[in-house]
Amino acid sequence: MIGRALRGTGWVLLVLGVLGTAALLVLRQVTVIHTWHEYLTAAASFIPLLWLPLLVAALGLVLLLRARWRLLAAALTLVLAAVTAWPMLPAPERSDTPQVAPEGTLTVLSSNIEYGGADIDEITRLAEQGVDAIALQEVTPEFEEALETSGLLEAFPHHVGTARDDAGGTMLLSRTPVELVDSTEGTVFDNLLATTTVDGTLWHLGVIHTAPPQMGAESWTADAAAVGEMVAPYAEENLLLVGDFNAIAQHRTMRELTADGSLRSLAAPGRGRGEGLWEPTWPVGRSVPPFARIDHALVGAGVEGPVPSYLTIPGTDHKALRVQVSPAVTDGD
Repeated sequence: MIGRALRGTGWVLLVLGVLGTAALLVLRQVTVIHTWHEYLTAAASFIPLLWLPLLVAALGLVLLLRARWRLLAAALTLVLAAVTAWPMLPAPERSDTPQVAPEGTLTVLSSNIEYGGADIDEITRLAEQGVDAIALQEVTPEFEEALETSGLLEAFPHHVGTARDDAGGTMLLSRTPVELVDSTEGTVFDNLLATTTVDGTLWHLGVIHTAPPQMGAESWTADAAAVGEMVAPYAEENLLLVGDFNAIAQHRTMRELTADGSLRSLAAPGRGRGEGLWEPTWPVGRSVPPFARIDHALVGAGVEGPVPSYLTIPGTDHKALRVQVSPAVTDGD
């Protein structure tokens, strides 16, 4: 009786593991599927967890196979799971990582403040730690008032963007003068691109907040495309994009943004990482643990910087990013 129950459990685990693995593999390889429906977009958020159904399948095999085959089957499946999870681990420091120039370094704090509910005192504390600009998403009129009373607008007197009810407001605060260069039209939330000069270096800084999948795959896709169109003319400049892209690196929208190499993620595997494990940024402080890294820092080809620091701010369901970038040092510099 016990043996039959174990075999039945093994079949269930094996079938579930194989189906889950196959589904995530298809979503990883055929990214156009992400644009078909918001449920498929959401399902693709679990692509980095491909190792999990593989482990489920391994357990099923252990319960099903004869004793002499169990160890081999489990070992092979564990190897596959390890290979799949490898990109989520920190890569060793590389000696050929481009040196970052100290002149003109730009440090940005980026945070989705969840309907203006983030702790303004914590943001102020983090901003005091050598930050040149603050990129905020979901800025409400009430939070804009909190910015004034907190003294942040005195420390960062230059700003562009607007506050809106609900989640639509996007703002950039800066210690140095900023000028709005462009913004998206027709997107669910505000996305903006501005310039500022730090230590004689001109920067193009984008604050991004695209539509989430639950607002529909069409809006999700269209918003990302609008961001790509907005920043494309400035890819050769000192360009930094930060914010809530509502997509993981494996989603079709993020792949399209980085496909031609003019933009790349500072947290991409193999870039000389060393600041910790793969770290999801959403949802934070919920009953469900964080599982998706949807907050990103993308840079143009001529910009370098370390992996962003991921910070927890009370009152918001996103982790904040502290990003430091500089123009890349070339052989002639």
